[in-house]
Amino acid sequence: MPMISDNQILQIRNQADIVDIVGQYLPLVRRGKSYWAICPFHDDHDPSMSVSAEKQIYKCFVCGAGGNVFTFVQNYEKLPFVDAVAKVASSIGIHLDVSSHIKEEVDPHTRQLQKLVREAVNYTKYQLQSAEGVEAKEMVLRRGITDAQIEKFEIGFNPGNGGLSQFLLAKGYELPLAIEANVTSGTLDYYRDVFAFRITFPLYDLQGHPVAFSARAIKTDEQAKYINTTETPLFVKGNLLYNYHRAKQPAKKEGFVIVCEGVTDVIAYDRIGVEHVVATLGTAFTPVQVQLLRKMHYHVVIAYDGDAAGKRATYQLGKALLEQNCLVEVIQYPKTLDPDDVIATYGTASLKQCIESRLPLMEFVLQYGTTLYQLDNFNQKKQYILAMVEQIRKFEDPLEARHFTNRLADMTQMPFDDLFAMVAKKVASKPQRKMVNTSDPLASMNRYECEILAQMMLSKEVSKQFTDQLGFLITPVAQRLSMLILDHYRQFDQFVIADVLARNLEPSISETLLALSDWALFPKQVNAMALNDAFNHVKIRLIEDRIATYRKTSSQLVDPIEKANYANKIIECKREIALLNQITKEEDNGSY
Repeated sequence: MPMISDNQILQIRNQADIVDIVGQYLPLVRRGKSYWAICPFHDDHDPSMSVSAEKQIYKCFVCGAGGNVFTFVQNYEKLPFVDAVAKVASSIGIHLDVSSHIKEEVDPHTRQLQKLVREAVNYTKYQLQSAEGVEAKEMVLRRGITDAQIEKFEIGFNPGNGGLSQFLLAKGYELPLAIEANVTSGTLDYYRDVFAFRITFPLYDLQGHPVAFSARAIKTDEQAKYINTTETPLFVKGNLLYNYHRAKQPAKKEGFVIVCEGVTDVIAYDRIGVEHVVATLGTAFTPVQVQLLRKMHYHVVIAYDGDAAGKRATYQLGKALLEQNCLVEVIQYPKTLDPDDVIATYGTASLKQCIESRLPLMEFVLQYGTTLYQLDNFNQKKQYILAMVEQIRKFEDPLEARHFTNRLADMTQMPFDDLFAMVAKKVASKPQRKMVNTSDPLASMNRYECEILAQMMLSKEVSKQFTDQLGFLITPVAQRLSMLILDHYRQFDQFVIADVLARNLEPSISETLLALSDWALFPKQVNAMALNDAFNHVKIRLIEDRIATYRKTSSQLVDPIEKANYANKIIECKREIALLNQITKEEDNGSY
């Protein structure tokens, strides 16, 4: 089995922010100091998993799942521990030696395709700045796209002379590979560039590697305005979101992600400084794209065009996102304009205002529904009301339910009380959340053992006191934890729970450690009086166990001298208990 040294594991753990890593898998919502998410380890419907940036751990308060960044990736992706560490390392740019882990090798053929597409991007970028690209560049600049954006989004131009195909052949790439990447079409005898006479916009995979193109025709009266790369080994349109690799960090910072239709929509938002924007490359979307949006952020703002197709797609995508427990809002543009048109017609401030004025999805649904039903016809109005009531019933927040019922009353001129009675009458009772039976990992330990262990976690000095004054705890799990803490302090001066969990502990120990870190009575700082009290109570319990052992042994003896010897031992133990009780009493009275 491949090995990773403890130092490497700690280095990776210290550099990997658990909030960022978990946020790549689940939408996170910040509440106070912690972040919350729908727990992926049980049938969860409300966010019940807490992710602590301070402690660098996660914990579900329903099923009890918890751990550090490695544990999460290991359990989420069902990987061996070493592979989970390697995956986290890769995500933060740390290279591990081949001897340290099983390196994920990229297929050589795939690597060649990736290199070919990168060469194609470089070629088209150069051509846009050449004499042949003058008309194309002027067209780009007329759209308000700046030179800085041309460089950022790697916008290019593919002249119509087969130059890209010839360039790739000169670079040593074989024609079948260029055809497979869909930058060239034809045969060895007759081939042509797929994107001839077009402005090119590279499309990127989730890691930011160019894998395909979206291309706009220079003369739209002669050919389709936009075409995309067909499906290739590198590119499946429904498996990516345009600009994902650039938008994921700004989306976390801003608290939401905007999803629009196309490449130029993303660039239009970039012109006003809004970078947390992705595109589905059309109004059609796939379950994979919905999951990518969910992973990017809990809060999604749909910004499709205002035409009939855009509104229909907004409604469908909104429903799909709600099923994934996302908070959904909608941006509406003036008339049926797209972001470019909004800037060109009304200026950049107007597009910013569109973002600020975004609507809750239910408000959009109410408005969209009026275009599907004729409200001046009673039967149509009734169908509209029934459809909207069904949507409003899904709100768990009574305030939201009342608000949108009131909006429905205004739009239909029907009595609020009648409509709200319909909303309140549930068609079927809400299914109960599936609770996972979990036992309290701390149940086997008494409060004093928990106090000692908690204070040992706070201070290396307390651990030394434990060794000098006690050295042993009562319950097996508490004793094992005390030994774990002492062992940790032999190498480090502080007890960081996320680092300790990186040691790939057995589940029972890690679960107990997590439960202890979240103990309701966990002290904020070392408390000498509480510590001494806990020491004394544990000493008393240990002495009582000795008394029970002496009595059991004595009952099996016949020799009166030996029995008397054990009787004396019991008396001595009782004196020790009395002395400890006296000390505890004096400490409680503050006179010791």
